[in-house]
Formats: sequence, structure tokens, C-alpha cells
Amino acid sequence: MAFDFVSLANSLKTIAVFLATITIAYAGFSLVTNRSPEQRNEWKEIIAGVFIGIVLLYLVPLIAAQLGGGSYCG
Repeated sequence: MAFDFVSLANSLKTIAVFLATITIAYAGFSLVTNRSPEQRNEWKEIIAGVFIGIVLLYLVPLIAAQLGGGSYCG
């Protein structure tokens, strides 16, 4: 029996989206309640990084499938 990498990738994506949601919620709360401009900029960078990470998480398999000629679209 072969190991199912597609279901593993989908499970890891689900976990990543869940953790990203928690991170964005906490960062948003900290951004709203914090008065320090330096820390506000830091939280803005964290939020931007999380969004970029999630976009890359979903785009990289599609790009790899196009470049490699594979059929993985998980």
C-alpha cells in the first residue's frame, strides 16, 4: 500500500490555514490595542507575512505541476 502524499499535503494545508487564522486574529488584536508605532509596524509585517505565506502555500503546488508536467493540484 502506497503512502498518500496528497492527503498529507491537504491536512498540512488545513493546519496551516488554522494557525494562520489564529496568528492574524492575535496580530490584529495587538495592532488595534498597541500604541507604540514600532510595535504596530512589526505586527503589520507579521500580518503581511502570514498572507504571503498562505498564498505561496496554495500557489507553489500549482506552479510545480505546470513546470514539472505533473498532475498534482492538491
